[in-house]
Amino acid sequence: MEDIKSFHCPCCGAPLVFSGGKQKLHCESCGNDFEPDAVREFAEDDERTKADSKYDWTDYEPRKFGAAEGRMLASYSCPSCGAEITGDINMGTFICPYCGNSSVVMHTFSGAYMPDYVIPFRIDKKEAMKRFLDNAKGKIFIPKQFKESAKLKEISGMYVPFWMFDCDVTGEATFRGIRVRSWSDGSYNYTRHDHYMLYRSGSAVFKNVPVDASTRAEDQYMDSLEPFDYNDAMDFSTAYLAGYLADKYDVSAEESIKRANERIKQSFADMLRSTTAGYGTVSVNGTRVEFSNGRIRYALMPVWWLNIKYKDKMYRFAMNGQTGKAVGDYPVSRSKLAAFFCGTFAVLGAAAAAIWYFI
Repeated sequence: MEDIKSFHCPCCGAPLVFSGGKQKLHCESCGNDFEPDAVREFAEDDERTKADSKYDWTDYEPRKFGAAEGRMLASYSCPSCGAEITGDINMGTFICPYCGNSSVVMHTFSGAYMPDYVIPFRIDKKEAMKRFLDNAKGKIFIPKQFKESAKLKEISGMYVPFWMFDCDVTGEATFRGIRVRSWSDGSYNYTRHDHYMLYRSGSAVFKNVPVDASTRAEDQYMDSLEPFDYNDAMDFSTAYLAGYLADKYDVSAEESIKRANERIKQSFADMLRSTTAGYGTVSVNGTRVEFSNGRIRYALMPVWWLNIKYKDKMYRFAMNGQTGKAVGDYPVSRSKLAAFFCGTFAVLGAAAAAIWYFI
């Protein structure tokens, strides 16, 4: 079968006829003339571009997490809109970025991860921000601009996991005490140092000694947020978590015992030392303690995390969500600090001059 071929104008699509006088293909519709080779090439290009396109993709090979990395991630489905949320496996609650629904990951707080009790938030987000600003206004070395122009970038309420330690303690400690006495006989000045070896023993009951159980919560921040009022402690219920973030422990009770021992031993030594009044200086020589009736419980404590931006730098603060006590690293005004020390030295210098004058 013989192929039938016709040529059409590239401009308007009308049929072309060959003009013997011009030796070109002529369009009687729009009047344009075309070289035969140009029309042929256009026809071939047009035919080729109308053919089925070909797509050649290599199969997608998903990136595989390492064993340790994969164990730290989990996917959760929002019960409100169905969105899939991927987050840390220790995440106890999440707020869906699509619909804003707050959800509790129930298995995070079940079995061995079921807290014994929780201290609910008493300070809401608005009050937390107000207390932070009021606290900043009371600090004399903070730059004035920080108090006026610092921008709150993020404020998050989170329940932080803690291990709570109870125990009975008996123990003893030795101290070195020094008494200093000075006198003068008119010709000479005398100073006498009397050294004493002091011994104290006693017993005490410790309850609710907290040790934070999350590697993401800085120990120095959590220690500084104490004390919490444990009279507000409630039996754990997921209802208290609604609207807040919550973390589960990733530091085991066994791993936290060392810190608890250190805190209890130091507190016990301080209690014994408080009975050594009447000495100029007292230093601890040795402490021995024995624990009994030890008990460990798991609790969630309310903490507000605030991220403040000032002069392109982020400052992180933590606030006790029950009492409002705040801790963090504030920027320091060098000019205010310099003025304070200059003023202090000026006063001391004036006092010294006055003493010298009257002597």
